[in-house]
Amino acid sequence: MVLHYVIKYVTLLYMDAMIRDRSINGAVRATDVVSWLLSNGITTATTNELSVLLGVPENQVRQRLAPLLKRGEMVSPARGFWVPVPYEYRQWGAPEAIYYIDKMMRYLHVDYYVGWMTAAAIHGAGHHASHVFQVATSRFVADRKIGRSDFRFFQRGNVGALPILRHQTKTGAVNVSTRAATMLSIVSDLKLASGLDNAANIVIELSDTEESFVGEVAACAGLFPISALRRLGWILENYTHTQDLGQLAVISRDSDVVLSKLSMYKAYSNRIDEVWSLDINERIEPDV
Repeated sequence: MVLHYVIKYVTLLYMDAMIRDRSINGAVRATDVVSWLLSNGITTATTNELSVLLGVPENQVRQRLAPLLKRGEMVSPARGFWVPVPYEYRQWGAPEAIYYIDKMMRYLHVDYYVGWMTAAAIHGAGHHASHVFQVATSRFVADRKIGRSDFRFFQRGNVGALPILRHQTKTGAVNVSTRAATMLSIVSDLKLASGLDNAANIVIELSDTEESFVGEVAACAGLFPISALRRLGWILENYTHTQDLGQLAVISRDSDVVLSKLSMYKAYSNRIDEVWSLDINERIEPDV
């Protein structure tokens, strides 16, 4: 993690030096700014950086870039934050969200992680992936649609505590909830997973791995409602080949909450799974 920040700091210094060196040797014309940025490996820029590059005051940057915005050669996902659009993404209207989400969140000074179905797709459960790009944030960020990327931001109190991994992309790295945390998130927020059936499908796909994840589920279970752990344990036991679920069952029984529901949106049915302290109040039919 320390190495990541060192690399990021050095990269920013390099980028700043390139822009300022260019400004000394003559400003870049607005019509050439996209090709200049991309040819120099710069995938995002701020209004301040572009004002230096173009040799104009900051309040004139948007006016200078207006033709590029209209032609889809540049997009601005956040005020003062700009993304040059590579040629292969012009028909989409913008690069993929994962192309710049990390830099945008850092620009906005918001802690974040990519989660739920978007994270599940990154972990390999792509068959039931959502068309939206789901992001957990430490404070409110408004939803937005940039090109064909439909951003949905959800403020969560556990952003700093939830285990994440740095998923490498062609433009850097992105915070993504771990496989275990993604499973718990999926069964905790069933609406964000498009319902119980789809949540079960995603869990089944995510569990199809040689990597051990049960211990990681146990380690971060306290960050979620106990109903999420019980729901996850029951799905894993009944629809997957996951072994050693005993420690999860013990945690679920140690809770002060006497009984949870498989579906949080339906009434109790009195069909109880004693191992998971779970009322099986809905029939699920996974299709994977």
